[in-house]
Amino acid sequence: MARGSVAKEKVTEKIKAAFGSDYIGEVDKKVYVWADDGGERVQIALSMTCPKVMINTVNTSELSYNTGRDFSNDDVIAISPEKVIEISDEERENVRKLMQRMGL
Repeated sequence: MARGSVAKEKVTEKIKAAFGSDYIGEVDKKVYVWADDGGERVQIALSMTCPKVMINTVNTSELSYNTGRDFSNDDVIAISPEKVIEISDEERENVRKLMQRMGL
């Protein structure tokens, strides 16, 4: 079973409950719901994935306390993840050679 499969099923159940009769179903790993687009009924397709790099979150009440700004509710907001810096094979080899020269 793929990572996040159970969690995706649970999220789908919550989406079904939240949208009620506006829930359409699942096709090709996408969840479809009906939504109002300013008087026109349209379908929305939701794709779910379990990301390798998770985003950071902060509760707005914590943010209010830490920043002095006033947030009116206790919503959780997302903060973009820091960019993951990966070391290339060439850089690894350079470090290995340098450590060898230094006797480390």
